[in-house]
Amino acid sequence: MSTAASAKRRRVARRRPQRQARRPPARRSETTVAGLKRELNEALQQQAATAEVLQIIASSPGESQPVFDAILKHAGRICDAEFGNIYRWDGEALYIVAWHNTPAPFAAYRSRTPFRPGPTSLIGHMIKTKTVAHVTDAAANEGYIKRSDPSLVAAVELGGVRTYLGVPMLKDDEIVGAVTIFRQEVRPFTDKQIALIANFANQAVIAIENTRLLSELKQRTAQLSRAVAELQRERANKLMNLEAMTASISHEVRQPLASIASNGGAALRFLRHVPPNLDETRLALDRMVNDSHRASQVFDNIRALFGKADQGHEPIDVNELTLGVLQMLDAEFERNGIATDVALTAALPPVLGHKGQLQEVLINLVRNAVEAMADVEDDRRLLRVSAEANSGNQIVVAIENSGSGIDRRQSAKLFEAFVTTKAQGGQGMGLGLALCRMIVERHAGALSIETGEPRGSIFRLVLPAASRGAA
Repeated sequence: MSTAASAKRRRVARRRPQRQARRPPARRSETTVAGLKRELNEALQQQAATAEVLQIIASSPGESQPVFDAILKHAGRICDAEFGNIYRWDGEALYIVAWHNTPAPFAAYRSRTPFRPGPTSLIGHMIKTKTVAHVTDAAANEGYIKRSDPSLVAAVELGGVRTYLGVPMLKDDEIVGAVTIFRQEVRPFTDKQIALIANFANQAVIAIENTRLLSELKQRTAQLSRAVAELQRERANKLMNLEAMTASISHEVRQPLASIASNGGAALRFLRHVPPNLDETRLALDRMVNDSHRASQVFDNIRALFGKADQGHEPIDVNELTLGVLQMLDAEFERNGIATDVALTAALPPVLGHKGQLQEVLINLVRNAVEAMADVEDDRRLLRVSAEANSGNQIVVAIENSGSGIDRRQSAKLFEAFVTTKAQGGQGMGLGLALCRMIVERHAGALSIETGEPRGSIFRLVLPAASRGAA
């Protein structure tokens, strides 16, 4: 064989190994493509899961529970974990707020036993360092072997946990909770899976913050609504006070004006007598003068009522005030066939107050008693008036009528403005008793009504007795 032929065969022999060496890179390329596809699939799953959680956050503002449930569902599926839990941190312990596929005994334990992180526990280390807690084999961990970490012992023995991942939920670098997922076999989580759970933890924080902000917004809105309602009530009260003052002036002045007209007519009749009855005329004119003074006093009383609380206050003899009112209304008693029974305790201590206002209160209460007996037979119309001191250094004036009485359900509203028990078409405006209570309360007293026995009603006016120095 020639030297040239021999060299050619050696060149051919060298080329064949080179052609055979190109095949392994082709197989590596196939492996790389498969890996890229797997990673792309995982990334798409994570992206889809993250998008779904964000959509739930957007569509359920103020509701964190649906977000927690979605996070745990996707975390278990993508990270190939058997179950997972989410906890809220209150500054002292972690309280479970959501779980997914968690074994019933472990879920029950976690529900009744919050995480109270000890100095050597895994959770304690996570809370203290605000870092991820990743345990490859919980059963081989020192905290389980020495049983120094009760939470880890419970996870292993009640939940069958082997590989454990805990990710803190942080807001402004402060712990607000934790997301935990578990495997019941020894198989550590990958960095990408840990990163996914960290992303879910951030989304859980967003849900919590949204809930807090919405709760604050609702609270502020409620406060604003209450403030607006209070302003509206205040405005309505001012208008009502103005209406009440106007109506009460008309209501109170009408009585002396009617009396003036009645006495004026009587005086004219007495003058037409032959000879003229001058004595009766003089009495009628005196009553007219007194009623005109009383009409003028009504304006003073109303003005004082809406002025300073203690304006025009003086020591008042309740017995004298009561007898004066009864004498003033004596003609009404006679006209309506009403008998009176008066029992006043002698030497009562005085009360400190506005005489004109308290007089108006007694007049209103007595007139209410008279009107309450309008439908009663004449021989059964009895007005009882008493005044006495009680053990609490108070003066109690009771005005009792023998009318049909007032329904207990109605008596609770009897002292409200514009509430009346008079029949439709009656002249009562429902202002008298409301103003009476207002006057009495401005005198640091109380006005109440109760059912009489065997019938009728009793008004009780209670006023504090004046101190000796004030008297």
